[in-house]
Amino acid sequence: MKKSRSYSEALQDLEKYLDKLNKGEVPIDKLESTVRSAAETIKFLRQKLRSTQTEITGILKDIEDDDSLETKNGNQARTQ
Repeated sequence: MKKSRSYSEALQDLEKYLDKLNKGEVPIDKLESTVRSAAETIKFLRQKLRSTQTEITGILKDIEDDDSLETKNGNQARTQ
């Protein structure tokens, strides 16, 4: 079973690709595959960021909803 790739691992991979590309260390025969791998890594990183943002937004919304409900229930208890 393949281990899920972490954001940190993917970022390190991307940094390695970019470092090699910037230093001109990628032979022309491997340039296409290296750029393709870097592009796939960028896609993964973007998706991971979007997913994390969505999760955090949901968590914060739940907290706000709970706070709003507690405030509403607190106000109803006071008026009774």
